[in-house]
Amino acid sequence: MVSFLKLVLPKKNQDLGAGLLENMISLIIVTTTLSAMIPVFFSQKEQTINQKIVTGAIALSKEHLDDLRRQRILNIPLGESTTQQENLGYSYDLKQYVCTEEPIINEDESVTCETTVDTENNLRHVLLRIKKNGKEIYTVQTAFTRLR
Repeated sequence: MVSFLKLVLPKKNQDLGAGLLENMISLIIVTTTLSAMIPVFFSQKEQTINQKIVTGAIALSKEHLDDLRRQRILNIPLGESTTQQENLGYSYDLKQYVCTEEPIINEDESVTCETTVDTENNLRHVLLRIKKNGKEIYTVQTAFTRLR
């Protein structure tokens, strides 16, 4: 019976909870852990936004090339043209080069595009450069020809 009372009744010197020191140490551990994780969360958010921008640029180039494929290749105007288009909520600058010979991208990032028309040559080289805020996001180059 005495052992049962010892179990049920609390001791007078028994700890009744965590002290100030234990609470301060746990707060320091939680703060340190969170301060180490916050930069990871922000970098993940930035990577997600950048991937969405690249995905939008790729989708925009695909749509633009599909539109060009629907036209007669000889009716597409030769030379350089620039348009501003939106995709996935972002605004892009799309620069299109249509050349009779393969375009050359120079060291200073300028493009040399031959536009001399040859009646025997039905081949057109198309270069698309997509920029956002002056930074190049995506570049694609292809060639179209008239099959009939």
